[in-house]
Amino acid sequence: MPPPQPLSKRKSCASCVKAKRKCGMELPRCARCMKKDVTCYYPNPRGISTQRAFSMGGGAVAAVSLNEDETGFAQQQQQQQQQLQTNITPSTTAVKAKEPSYLQTTQEKPNPRALSRSQTDAALHRFRTWPDKWVKEGKAPFIHPRLYSPEMPKPLQDAYAACAIYSVKTAQNEAIAFTVIESKANEVLRSRADDAEDNGAASWTPLDLLAAVQALIIFQFIRLFDGDIRQRAQAEEAQLVLQAWSDELEARTELERVFTTDTAPSWRSWIFAESVRRTMVMSLNLAGVYSYLFHGFCTFGPRLQSYTFTAQRWLWEAKSELEWDRVKQSRASYYITKLDFNQVLHVGQEEELDEFGVMMLIMVKGQDYFDDWIMSKQFTRPPIMDLNIGKTLADLVQPSGDVGSISVI
Repeated sequence: MPPPQPLSKRKSCASCVKAKRKCGMELPRCARCMKKDVTCYYPNPRGISTQRAFSMGGGAVAAVSLNEDETGFAQQQQQQQQQLQTNITPSTTAVKAKEPSYLQTTQEKPNPRALSRSQTDAALHRFRTWPDKWVKEGKAPFIHPRLYSPEMPKPLQDAYAACAIYSVKTAQNEAIAFTVIESKANEVLRSRADDAEDNGAASWTPLDLLAAVQALIIFQFIRLFDGDIRQRAQAEEAQLVLQAWSDELEARTELERVFTTDTAPSWRSWIFAESVRRTMVMSLNLAGVYSYLFHGFCTFGPRLQSYTFTAQRWLWEAKSELEWDRVKQSRASYYITKLDFNQVLHVGQEEELDEFGVMMLIMVKGQDYFDDWIMSKQFTRPPIMDLNIGKTLADLVQPSGDVGSISVI
């Protein structure tokens, strides 16, 4: 009879042999079996003379076959298994270990309330349409057309020109278009330094600063999300300037930006306050969407909740102070604080939200929630009768004397 096979000549446990994988021969289970959570045992080439069972961590029992020459090894294995059991048994008196210094970090953790992909896509879709909307309609959801009357500040003129060029950009003229857009963006970025050199460091008023921030946001819409590598790289550098200017705008308008429809001394004061509020929200939203798209998380949620804005469309789109005053008296302002849309959702109608309010509601509640809300309002809204129904009927009478159909809003 051949002599017993020494333990050192064994190359694999039974599971690794069966799987035709290399075995590390670790005890009480090899690394592969531990990872796969399968039974691990080392077979006895001579036949079984002694059997001992060892309980694994999960309660599974592995039978280990031993011969008489391996008694010492079995005792050693049992001792190691008992030590393993001791190590993995939970202790109610255990003290949490101290984090090693090289693993400690002060980096802010991603906000668990970050935007979802669908919310980000919905917001991004609207961001991309606003430069073209500003060119064609003369207004943007955060730039009031009457705030800078009668003359638009130079930074906004540059941004408007860039939007006009971008709206006609094609594959054939793309290089020229981006050259001009880049030049205009650099003019805005240098405008603060140039103005300080000519007129002193404190020459910009809060209104000038607001115009510069709005212009830079427009440029960021174009350059961050177009897909051009050079434009995106330059826009990423400009984000630092945008953040600095936005922080300064927030600090310098601490009193003005809290004006509401009830406390503003004039229509123009309210327009300025609402423009500042919306611009600050847009600046932070832009940074948040960009962070989510390119880094996978957004850390601006808590700060965004501290901002406010007015969601009532007819207040923002009023064309005169008289019209604004009438809307004030006849409609709810929907002054949104802490991103709470409950009043709008319960008593508001979809036509009372402008593009800015729609975007914010979608970012907070999601596109599906917004679509369901729209549908619920369409089914529950009572019809509005024409107050001039007599004149309407007269206008609908045909020459033959027939009465046409009446359109109910």
